[in-house]
Amino acid sequence: MIIFTSIKRSCITLLIGVLMVLTPDISLAVFNEQLAVDARAVSLANTCTADPPGLMSVHYNPAGLSMLDEGKTFSNGFGLPIIKRTGRFKTADNFEGFMNGYWGPDPDKWPDRYKENPGADPNSDHGGPDPLNGSSGTNSSARMYLPFYGPLDFLVASNLGLASREKDSRWTFAYANYAPYGGGMAHRDSGDPFRFGAKSVYAQHLIYAAPTASYALSDTLSLGVSVGMAQRAMGIEVDVRSPNELVALTRVIGDATEKLEIPVVSEQTLPPPWLGGGLGPYEHALSLSLDMRDDFVPSYNLGLLWRPYNWLSYGLVYQSESSAELSGKYIWEYSEQFQRQVHWNSLTPMTMESAGMLDLPINKVPYQSGTVTASQIFPKRIQTGIMVRPIEKLKILLDLHWANWAKAGKEDRLVFDQRIQILRIAKMLGYSHGAYTYVVERNMKDTWHWSIGTEYEVNEKLTLRCGYEKRPTSLQHSHFDALFFIPDADFIGTGLGLKLPNGMNVDLGFGYLFSNHFTIYNNQSTNFNSLDFTKMGNPYAGLDYRQDLSIYIATFGVTMPLELQIEMMHHQQEMVKHAIHKIKDLIKKILPFGKKVEDSTENDEAVPDSHDTSEKEDEDFNAYLDKLSAEYNR
Repeated sequence: MIIFTSIKRSCITLLIGVLMVLTPDISLAVFNEQLAVDARAVSLANTCTADPPGLMSVHYNPAGLSMLDEGKTFSNGFGLPIIKRTGRFKTADNFEGFMNGYWGPDPDKWPDRYKENPGADPNSDHGGPDPLNGSSGTNSSARMYLPFYGPLDFLVASNLGLASREKDSRWTFAYANYAPYGGGMAHRDSGDPFRFGAKSVYAQHLIYAAPTASYALSDTLSLGVSVGMAQRAMGIEVDVRSPNELVALTRVIGDATEKLEIPVVSEQTLPPPWLGGGLGPYEHALSLSLDMRDDFVPSYNLGLLWRPYNWLSYGLVYQSESSAELSGKYIWEYSEQFQRQVHWNSLTPMTMESAGMLDLPINKVPYQSGTVTASQIFPKRIQTGIMVRPIEKLKILLDLHWANWAKAGKEDRLVFDQRIQILRIAKMLGYSHGAYTYVVERNMKDTWHWSIGTEYEVNEKLTLRCGYEKRPTSLQHSHFDALFFIPDADFIGTGLGLKLPNGMNVDLGFGYLFSNHFTIYNNQSTNFNSLDFTKMGNPYAGLDYRQDLSIYIATFGVTMPLELQIEMMHHQQEMVKHAIHKIKDLIKKILPFGKKVEDSTENDEAVPDSHDTSEKEDEDFNAYLDKLSAEYNR
């Protein structure tokens, strides 16, 4: 007993020591995984590897299924995440503007046409300040992909599971479906500055089938394996503008040659305005919309759970890498001014020859649409942790998390089924990935982080929980963009568990993820606000950006013996049958089908007795209601 007490004190001392050593600055970490998988896990801030959450052990540690009671177990849960992102944009103090301030913050350098009538050019198409300076935007809703329906401006998570273990058996088998990661948002306001970075975005991984088995090697050690089959979906809507020196130069040339008309010569060489008038750096030139999915993405989880004492346990889970081959539809929509610029390339033999030499498009089209594909890897993860009971009613849990983002997050690569006009033009800016492929470099890093949770049993029926998780982002500041919107963040969880009669357990979990005053300064990110015109996808060049992010999560879960669930469903069925009979009686009273037809008072002609017909109608109506009731019972 003295030895056990000494070991127990040593474990608790080690736990406290580890917490003192760990700091929030450990590397760069997670993106959007494990936000709302299970109610108990949310309340513990995902710190549950050594004390897995019932049937959702399928995800957190499959070996934990051996802790379930004998017999058949049913589990169901729901989660409602509410996402609020607010971004503020301001012209950087060190930004002098494009084309020597023709577009920029200094009013003295603006063109006369803008100074004289700024209202005629609110978007600064021909010079002036950035219309996004001083603006802010907040998402109007969340966004998700609903199977068999499509994208939806709403976000909800759910899980469902069944488990079975025969009496005195060491095997436990289970089946579950859940979403280990996902999220999205939409910015639907017409003036929202985020429309140029992420008018809408969603990405999710829904495991629709996860058969799982756990085997107890002994009373203290168990192993588990889960095989997941998933649907992965992602979608993007974005408007495009290109604030850089070279794009600005095309508008300067267009404005300067607007009235440059040389008879005969112009029509044979360079018709005015040159370049079709060019494009302004703050001009909305085109839009992209795409939706992709892969309906079969396999993965697996391996788990180990060791419980040498009732006050100490150790857990380890390995979640495999999962690779998806996404496919879907896209549409590039081009503005009228963009079309004029393309059309200008076909106006004379000289412009056509130049366009041919440079492989520039010459046929203006309002849009291009077709099929887009992409390969996407979600990283392998390892999560390990311990659980200690310093006193009988209190559990303290500590987990370490690692994810292999360096391999999974190197780049985003979209491959289109035709040559895209904007990509053909982009090579003039130094883009080198060809006209069929759009590439965004990510260069994510492998990540480590930690989490801690506590659970206190108030009495036999009530348990209180809370937890904290440090979630720095796997995306570096140098590659931040508006699509990957979760930066370094803190996650706080709280909740409770209720034990009800007949073996029913109810869990409530509440989570709050927050990241305030996250800042990207002008020219800091090559995917967001770089001034380097060779880098595509920098709609906010010249602007400083500050973001506040909050995600509120409410989750509910219930676990019970399957027999109790069947009994409850039978009771609900009887209630519905009773309601149908009540409605049936009410309809009979309101619509008396046996009513006879009165004799006519306007003539002496005899009216045929309708008694037989009315009885037949009444019988038919009763038979119809009985048929509806029978169909429901089936």
